[in-house]
Amino acid sequence: MRSRSILLSACVALVALPACQPANTSSKRSGTVDKVAQWPFAPESIRVHPLSRIKFEPGDRNPQVQGRVEFLDQDGFSTRGVGTLKIILAGSSESGSHAESRWECDLNNLETNSQYYDEVTRTYQYSLSLDKADDVPLEPSLHVVLTLPDGRILSDEAVIHVSRLKPPSEDLDD
Repeated sequence: MRSRSILLSACVALVALPACQPANTSSKRSGTVDKVAQWPFAPESIRVHPLSRIKFEPGDRNPQVQGRVEFLDQDGFSTRGVGTLKIILAGSSESGSHAESRWECDLNNLETNSQYYDEVTRTYQYSLSLDKADDVPLEPSLHVVLTLPDGRILSDEAVIHVSRLKPPSEDLDD
């Protein structure tokens, strides 16, 4: 009787085990297999994150560009990446002339890459000091360009907010 139970259990197991095989999962993503096999989470686009801004501290003569750049993979999820990142702040100044400030970062260096990556917002964060308040354009536009190691270029541009912090009031009734 015991051998019959074992034999019956073995037969059930042989029938049930093929059902445990993974289903044939075909990829719906476009692109070549070589590209996906290389690294499926590589940046496919970048964007100037909405938290980017120009910040004026009370009494500070040097405004700070606090920029954030998000890298997005082929599925639209935040990811990290390597390459050369260029940041350009541009726009018209008060005098009507075109103002432009540039900054470049080599994200191929893994230490530098880690230094600028913010795990909380999943963005690359940088702070660029402008020489004087006159360098801040009236409607500042932040243009970012990422040149990937394979030569592809990803870019984005957005108008960013100018944050002017007020000094604390000495009036307690405010």
